[in-house]
Amino acid sequence: MSQRAWWRRGSLRTRLLVASAPVSLVVVLVLLKLWTVVVASSSAPADFAARDADALRADTSTLSVLDVVEPARTRFVAGTLAVLEDRLTDADAQFAQALAGTDGADSCPVRVNLELVRETLGDRAAEKFDGAAAGWYRSALAVVDAAPAGCFTGSTDADPDRRAVLEATVARLNAKLEAVSVAPPPPPPPPPPAAPPPPPPAGAATSGPTQPDEPLRLNPGTGDPLDRLQQILRDAAAAQNGG
Repeated sequence: MSQRAWWRRGSLRTRLLVASAPVSLVVVLVLLKLWTVVVASSSAPADFAARDADALRADTSTLSVLDVVEPARTRFVAGTLAVLEDRLTDADAQFAQALAGTDGADSCPVRVNLELVRETLGDRAAEKFDGAAAGWYRSALAVVDAAPAGCFTGSTDADPDRRAVLEATVARLNAKLEAVSVAPPPPPPPPPPAAPPPPPPAGAATSGPTQPDEPLRLNPGTGDPLDRLQQILRDAAAAQNGG
């Protein structure tokens, strides 16, 4: 083989290598994403059980990077974080998106979380006599009605307490929906007005307006009080001498 032919063959190899580099990079990124999905999604349940919002937030951020492999899983973890932070309307939106991207046969975990979030939102609205409670309960029932067998009714959950809660979901929601659909009782009537005070007894003197206390004076406004006092004393002495 001539040197020129060898060089041409080497250039072809170089061109093939350069052309295949983007494909190889995509494969590496996909593999990396798959690995992070496995790691983050496997740690998310433990982080939620430990009520570790920071760790769960890190799981969500990890899954959100290049979110093209399993976006439903990312939405599920984001909804779990929203529940932990008591952002139930955000959790409802995240779980609803996760459910839309999940196959029906694998949808039980998402449906259970979505139903519990909507039922809790209905309970909170009912506590405030908010008419939105009925809507939340109906939307929770819709999630249950579309669930595959064994998800709620006939649950196969290994935990007996969870299984009992899931089994009673339909009956519980129907009872709550019936309760909020009944018109609330009217408010109690206002108390009767207070009776007027009884009139004073006949012949009783009515007290006039209270006057401010005046200084004790002898015939106030008539002459000098000292002169009047001296006159009274003189009159009393004369009467005694005369008696």
